[in-house]
Amino acid sequence: MPVISRLIRNVPGTELRDYFTGFGMTFLDPVNWDGGNGEIIEPVLKAVDTLTEIERERIRLDCDRVDRMRTVVGQTAIMSVADVAQQDHLRDMGVRHARALWLFRTDPAKFRKAEDVAFFENARKGRTWDAFVAPKGLAVGRNGDRRNALAAEVRRFFREGEKVKIEVFDRTRPDVDGGVKSLVQVTVYREGLPDSVEVFKDQDSIGPLVYRPVYELGFTYEAASGVIEVVGDRKADRRDLAKVFAKTLLNHSADATPLPLRHYDLSVFMTDRRFATDPQDGIGIVRVRVVKFETLDESAFLTIEARLAEDNVHSLAGQLFEERNPFLGGYRIREVVLSVPFEPDDINPRGRTISLKLRHPNGCDLKDKTDKERLIGEKYLRRWGILQDLTT
Repeated sequence: MPVISRLIRNVPGTELRDYFTGFGMTFLDPVNWDGGNGEIIEPVLKAVDTLTEIERERIRLDCDRVDRMRTVVGQTAIMSVADVAQQDHLRDMGVRHARALWLFRTDPAKFRKAEDVAFFENARKGRTWDAFVAPKGLAVGRNGDRRNALAAEVRRFFREGEKVKIEVFDRTRPDVDGGVKSLVQVTVYREGLPDSVEVFKDQDSIGPLVYRPVYELGFTYEAASGVIEVVGDRKADRRDLAKVFAKTLLNHSADATPLPLRHYDLSVFMTDRRFATDPQDGIGIVRVRVVKFETLDESAFLTIEARLAEDNVHSLAGQLFEERNPFLGGYRIREVVLSVPFEPDDINPRGRTISLKLRHPNGCDLKDKTDKERLIGEKYLRRWGILQDLTT
């Protein structure tokens, strides 16, 4: 199984030993846990092959969960739920898979919380996330009465199943200035309507296996800003769910006003300019690669793309169109693509270039999942006068 092999190749032997020996496995060949990963993989995979199908599938699922947390979002999530002693230990581990496996093995409850955090953060810039304004400084209720009230409201809201599980925990989120934001996250697992799959009942007969799927909702509340964030499948539900969250856990009848929309002022690109950055952020020369214009009467589009690294769209436009240069007037900019190069670092030894597409009035393909994306999205788009917050 590729995911098991990937884990073995990327985790130090002593950590692998502590995980695999927990299964009581019989190793047909001796394993040199202190040797290189190449020496370990063959005898361990042989031992895995001797397990029952159910045992092998359990290991595969474990490895898959650990593997999903190797991403930047997953690693940030792990550190956000770990206590101080755990964070110190994790920082000393130089391999992402090893950090994820260690927390999975030593503190399964914290690992599950990290998975919930990663689920939430991955959804933040997708189609299942919304944010709303609430009062600042409220306390999130954690006692049984508050949780029971939320569970009752969730049952009433969805009317699909009786079982609801609620987890409330503190976590952090990195801020663009190098600090951290303190959040309370609430994860809600709810029972859905019955479903079924066809399975073998015995050697010859086939019939339905009926089950109820589990669906997940996520909420966060940041007391410093008063922002409630909601992750749920249906956009039409999320505002009402934010009100339910505020009513039951914040003890407040919040209107759940949507967070002000972001607006991107693309007129700043009508002039050729330098995009200044701070030296400590390790950013090279930011270039405008593509500009898409629209005529003022909205009858046509014009796109200019700088294909070579040294090309400048403003110079190209002047050369190609002379006095009819669209940057001189008669057009408005509808879309821009920026190229933002980062210098080499420990994570990207060859450096990394982020391509950022901005669309009028509030389109942006930046997902804010990595530290570099957050830096561009929150710090520099504001500094360059591109990003503005509008009231709804």
